[in-house]
Amino acid sequence: MNRQQTALAKRAQIIALHEVGLSSRVIAQRLAVSRTTVQKWIHRNEETGNLNDLERRPRPRLTSREDEANIRRAVLEDPFTNAVAITERLHLNVTPQTVRKRLKEAGIRHRIPAQRSV
Repeated sequence: MNRQQTALAKRAQIIALHEVGLSSRVIAQRLAVSRTTVQKWIHRNEETGNLNDLERRPRPRLTSREDEANIRRAVLEDPFTNAVAITERLHLNVTPQTVRKRLKEAGIRHRIPAQRSV
């Protein structure tokens, strides 16, 4: 059973025990969860009848389309640059990891060639 199925099974147990007439405190002790969790799922079930997780919104992007175009352009102009240099040169308010993600999304496999020490 995967994690989602396990969570749904535990939530179903909470509802079943509640319908039998057990208190939130007893259910929490029996299933080794907090009383707040028990109350949350009882309330959610009464309101919606749904025990699934709510859909989450993705985090908003920190770069605009213009920023992303500038990142791609910077790599094409200087293929030996790196994400830190691009972030600093373009004065982006993001981490170098974000720059790497945008390059990957654009299909640019950006790697600096290994240099041999002499």
